[in-house]
Amino acid sequence: MIDFEFEFQYSQESTPTLRKVSGNIPAGRCVVLCGGSGCGKSTLLRCLNGLIPQFYEGELTGFCRLDGHGTADLSIGEIGELAASVFQDPRSQFFTVNSSNEVAFGLENHGLPQEKIRNRVDEAFRTFHLEHLKNRNVYELSSGERQLISILSAWAMDTDIFLLDEPTANLDFAATQQLKNILLKLKKQGKTLLLSEHRLYYLADIADEYWIMANGEIKHKYTAEKAKSLLPLQLHTLCLRTLDLEKITVSERPPQPENMPQALSVSNLRYKYGRKNRAILSDVNFSVCEHEIVGLVGANGCGKTTLGKLIAGLYRSTGGEISLFGKAQKPKQLQKQVLFIMQEAEFQFFTNSVLHELQYGHKITDEFEKKTETLLKSMDMWECRDRHPFSLSGGQMQRLTLMMAYLSDKPIIILDEPTAGQDAESLKRCAELIREMGKEKTVLIITHDLELIADACDRCIGLSGGHSDTEFFIRSQQDLQAVRRYIERFHPTKVSPPKQYNERFHPATKLLYWLVLTIVISTSDNHLVYAAYAALMLLTAADGRLTAALIGSASFGALWAANVLLPDTLFSFMLVLFPRIIAVGISMMTLIGRNEASRTLAALRNMHLPERFIMIVAVIFRFFPVLSGDMKLLRQSIRTRGAFVTLWQKLRALPSYIEILTVPMALRVIRIAETLSASAETRGIDLKRRKSNFLSLRFSAWDILFFVVLTASVVAGLIL
Repeated sequence: MIDFEFEFQYSQESTPTLRKVSGNIPAGRCVVLCGGSGCGKSTLLRCLNGLIPQFYEGELTGFCRLDGHGTADLSIGEIGELAASVFQDPRSQFFTVNSSNEVAFGLENHGLPQEKIRNRVDEAFRTFHLEHLKNRNVYELSSGERQLISILSAWAMDTDIFLLDEPTANLDFAATQQLKNILLKLKKQGKTLLLSEHRLYYLADIADEYWIMANGEIKHKYTAEKAKSLLPLQLHTLCLRTLDLEKITVSERPPQPENMPQALSVSNLRYKYGRKNRAILSDVNFSVCEHEIVGLVGANGCGKTTLGKLIAGLYRSTGGEISLFGKAQKPKQLQKQVLFIMQEAEFQFFTNSVLHELQYGHKITDEFEKKTETLLKSMDMWECRDRHPFSLSGGQMQRLTLMMAYLSDKPIIILDEPTAGQDAESLKRCAELIREMGKEKTVLIITHDLELIADACDRCIGLSGGHSDTEFFIRSQQDLQAVRRYIERFHPTKVSPPKQYNERFHPATKLLYWLVLTIVISTSDNHLVYAAYAALMLLTAADGRLTAALIGSASFGALWAANVLLPDTLFSFMLVLFPRIIAVGISMMTLIGRNEASRTLAALRNMHLPERFIMIVAVIFRFFPVLSGDMKLLRQSIRTRGAFVTLWQKLRALPSYIEILTVPMALRVIRIAETLSASAETRGIDLKRRKSNFLSLRFSAWDILFFVVLTASVVAGLIL
């Protein structure tokens, strides 16, 4: 049961965010908090889980009781034993890299015995038939799969109350259906559910009540039956999206003129990816007319985003042809004429204010300033014009990228999930802007949002199995339902469990080597460095990383031979520098690669090091694996916006280029770190208890053997 009454004002705000909101939710019931963005839904959830005022500061008055327990004197972690929290973006709340370790994370913080943790983790995956997600790298999972892991992490805590903040904001249709099935199971288990949501259709069989919030107050409390009876106009007035996909109507729009010239043509397009040369797209064919707005629909992972990036010239195809306005184009030519707006909005901001972001790359005239002002007001963003883009909410960021696309001089725009996290009013504004965009440009929308398709798209193209296999003209409600049936037929793909590696070395052995290496490379004794390098190659090979060991050994051997046969200052310098750099890189890989990050953290905990130190190391390990992928997205954003295209442009304005590369990454890290810390707090990271370990670590003969080899190598290096 949940019983509460709150008033709250953030410390940096001049007006209250919550104004005497109160409610009572009996055990086993499901209540949905809904309403426009900024109405106070997320803030209310933060008050319930203790993040307010202990993490997010401000003035809070009132009370909260969870299952009869008052929360005023409880820490965030203690409240987490009563109510489990699930956040909007699972990628920002994961504390580990391995899915099983992530589910175990909260249980470790609460100090449960190892055997009980293992049983609970196994039970979580088994109960929800998600065994195929065990021991997976969370950054190789889809958004939907990551959200499922976050819910399993909450379920493993064995609480009776679940607080979920927009859990479907980043999910496609199939993943939303999977989430719905899990929520139904939770309700059957008697769990109390409180969700903040914009997307409501999937909750029809789950929700008991809908609480509509506006201006920090709960304005209405509707039963499920009453909510389902609301007319479209009433839903729009309350800023609610549809509760029934069958009732979505197609917006009236002028008919497309006949015989419009083609803006885009894709012929026999193919794309293979990765070292295994896996086919993502094979034989994609379609065309788009000038000023046409076309939706790209299909299952998660079918290649929609890849296709969009190929058309934008951000990827190079392995076959086929892309033509614009009747002429075949190469990637560099495509980049000049196509703008790709990513789903990850924060990678696309280069300036320090909303207004400057819209002005970036444009000649500022009185007419442009007037156009920008009108645009900001139409998208309800005028009051935000001087704010830094990274201070905006997720929905506001999405609207800002949409405005950037509208102002772009490029004739073809590709939008990747432009309405993620948008409320009903914002969705309407976005659809209207896209329709306006279509008067001057050709627009391709990657989406699974039927409401957006109904309001904006002239046609939809379906992708399945790497092919463009069907198309739908959106002229009536029947056409829209045909698109819905097409999307509904896809189900999340269950991949085979990942290869399990037999980790031969205890992490403490690798940490010992890291300590020795740090000392050795700081000396000027090259023979000592070479000896330590040789020991590392043996460790790497014995650890199952044969390719890395062979490349490292062969590269060093080639340098050595070149220096002997052709003595040269450059080769001598490389022999000093190369083994030091490679040794640091490979030894880091052995510490955090595969599942080693979790094992290394477990080893540090077994050494009884301070938890605060272990937390810092965990955060470093958490960010390291995703940096290369994030940097890749940032470089793609720079290219598609036409900034610093050539090497000369980068060199001529090197400080600005470095700033664009580093500042968004730094701000993104800060933004994620805040959410990560909040998530860790709700799962007991700060509880004053002795932590336990999910993983079991044991020394083996391999560790003894390596210790002998390392000692012999160091002694040999000192003698030589």
